[in-house]
Amino acid sequence: MRFLHTSDWHLGKGLRHLRRDDEFHDVLAEMLDIVKREKVDCLLVAGDLFDSVAPSAEAERLAFDFFRELVGHGVSAVIIAGNHDHPRRLDAFGRVLDLVGIHVRAEFPSSGQDSLVYVRGRNGQEAVIAALPWLPERRVRSWEALQQGQSMQEYAEIVAGLLEEAAAALPKGYPSIVMAHIFVDGAVVGGEGAGERTLHLGQIYAVSPQRLPRVDYLALGHLHRAQKVRQRPPVVYSGSILQLDFGEVGQKKCVYLVDVRPGQEAQVEEIPLTKFRPLHDLGSPKTPLTLEQVRAAAKNSALSGTYLRIFVKADSLVTNLIGEVRKALPQAVAVVPVSVQQRQEGGQPTKELSPVELFSLYYKTEHGKLPPQELVQLFLELLQEVHEAP
Repeated sequence: MRFLHTSDWHLGKGLRHLRRDDEFHDVLAEMLDIVKREKVDCLLVAGDLFDSVAPSAEAERLAFDFFRELVGHGVSAVIIAGNHDHPRRLDAFGRVLDLVGIHVRAEFPSSGQDSLVYVRGRNGQEAVIAALPWLPERRVRSWEALQQGQSMQEYAEIVAGLLEEAAAALPKGYPSIVMAHIFVDGAVVGGEGAGERTLHLGQIYAVSPQRLPRVDYLALGHLHRAQKVRQRPPVVYSGSILQLDFGEVGQKKCVYLVDVRPGQEAQVEEIPLTKFRPLHDLGSPKTPLTLEQVRAAAKNSALSGTYLRIFVKADSLVTNLIGEVRKALPQAVAVVPVSVQQRQEGGQPTKELSPVELFSLYYKTEHGKLPPQELVQLFLELLQEVHEAP
């Protein structure tokens, strides 16, 4: 059967003050064209369908219009909940969508057998997917309580065990496919323009690559940078469908076309997604632009059709500096004033900073000044609530 692997749509997410519904619509239309052109049998959506647990009506319309078209072309789908989705809300939708071949798995299964979803292809062939939505840490405590006497284990070890259990439940004679919304230790975040870095969350949350089950295809969601964690057998993050924020500057966006047959190695092809406005940085906290350089950049035709974050020098007295920048480049959705003092302070390693210092540094980078005391106090109260949470 032929699958199309995608994830992290985050429908409804804006960019600062801008809505991006038109871009989401265009990318979903592009995806639907790929489904039709490549004669896809089943779509795999590996979590974070929406950006919020309470998505807007516009975001829900985008999703349901897409799935209506998908069903109209005889294509099934399997969707799992991510950490941004409301599991009970998705589960309620899923009870209806299941009737038309759109299978939603929002609540974490109680066993490997319960994770299995049977789907049918265009020509009547069948496949089985072990579908594992995001597992909240609070559910880990509940799950362990049922194990009668087992000691508390680390979150990552529990998730790894559940992945293995689900993979073992897959019946023989079918392609073995597992789909999950998880962290994998050692995966890469950040784009080519934003600075790539390896993600190490430690053993508490990130599953070791060595613990991933060896199935024909492991479809992952959660990280927004598309990548192959393992080549053979393939373990793949499909990434988000457009550059969602400036942390994704330079990231390519794509879907993965996957051909699987029992007993044969899965064939995986990357297909780019292009129908969105790319994000671009001008300058940096270390090398901010002068206002003259900003005005010169406005003549660069390559910047047309992009959204910009511009780091601009704030050393000289310029009335309405941000307004002058946006006058030259109206597509600047983020203008970050950088002073000489800020650039001098920028060399302190962040690992040496306290949570409050990190928050203050972030606020200063974004707004060009330290946060007000009331905001710092609110941050401290929220931080304390997190530490005291059961």
